[in-house]
Amino acid sequence: MNNLNLKDSKQKIWLKLLMALCYGILSAMAINIFLSHANSYSSGLLGVSQLIQALFLQAGIHVSMSLLVALLNIPLFVFAWYEFGFSYILFSVLAVGFNIIFLKFIPEIALVHDQLTNTVVGAGLLGIGIGLCFNQGFTTGGSDIIVTYCQKKLHKKVGILNSLVNGSILVVSVICFGPSRLVYSMIGMLVTSLMMDHTFVLQEDVSVTIYTKKTELIAAQLRTFGHGATLLHGTGVYTNQPTDVILVCTPKAQLNELRKLIHTVDPDSFISISRSDVEFGTYRHYSL
Repeated sequence: MNNLNLKDSKQKIWLKLLMALCYGILSAMAINIFLSHANSYSSGLLGVSQLIQALFLQAGIHVSMSLLVALLNIPLFVFAWYEFGFSYILFSVLAVGFNIIFLKFIPEIALVHDQLTNTVVGAGLLGIGIGLCFNQGFTTGGSDIIVTYCQKKLHKKVGILNSLVNGSILVVSVICFGPSRLVYSMIGMLVTSLMMDHTFVLQEDVSVTIYTKKTELIAAQLRTFGHGATLLHGTGVYTNQPTDVILVCTPKAQLNELRKLIHTVDPDSFISISRSDVEFGTYRHYSL
């Protein structure tokens, strides 16, 4: 069992590294190949960096995008380390690091010259990269740290929260450069948000119904799970034997962990899973 757990842990680490690398490549491609030729701003901290770079260029000063991304991430990583822990920071730093590296080495070439195409493709690549990282339990730095914090505390979809954060970028761009860049920036941010929500499937909630005859063993495991559960005493219609029903609501991201907890003590249990929308209540200790 220990060897299996160690193997599973190594696979998760390699998968997180791969997703951080994918984000670095996708986001750098989105900026250098597409969005920089669309006269629009991307979402989150990358958009803030683009905006600051444009403001410096107006003053005749060229500042590297990779440098701006690095500097702006420092205070947010300090906050994230305090709030989410070292493991969260580690992979987020790697994601940002890969992004900075590929921003330097991927050339700013134009594959297409249509502004709308550049905006949609670039924003889509960026949203996919962010969503892949979110699925592995870490963010891509920048405003995603704030969005993740709000998603965990307020239980709102990250795409919607990200749109609210990006509103400030649009306001500043209109004030400084006029409305010419507004439309494409809004389209790009919307596409990024949609792709984030589409890719980040693990933010959805599920209701899990467990039918078991080993109630006490499963209940002992669930006390370490971090979410509330409700026990109902039932009777099998055909067997007339006592069969207890345990109800749990959990994010989809934690579903595999819950399956393992149950299967460890009762491999014969019957589990039913359905999509769930949490309306209100203290979610972490939610009890049906």
